[in-house]
Amino acid sequence: MPNRETIILTGNDENRLAQLLRAARHQIRVAQVTASPRMQDTLTDLEDILADQLAAVRKAADADKSDAAPPGVRDKSKLSWRPSRAA
Repeated sequence: MPNRETIILTGNDENRLAQLLRAARHQIRVAQVTASPRMQDTLTDLEDILADQLAAVRKAADADKSDAAPPGVRDKSKLSWRPSRAA
């Protein structure tokens, strides 16, 4: 009998997407254990791609959060690339 798992996704669309990407990465790691060498290489590449996509989703969510913050609360590191001068 094939293994069956149920994944319950919660939250908004972005949260559910991130949860799904994390679940896919987990399943890739599980599949790598019994995979042939060529399949292991392919799964490793796929895991790296998913990690990059998950990081992009997190980064975009953080940027959106920062953009939505009131002007006085925004991250000062994004205001200027130059260091502040000593008085």
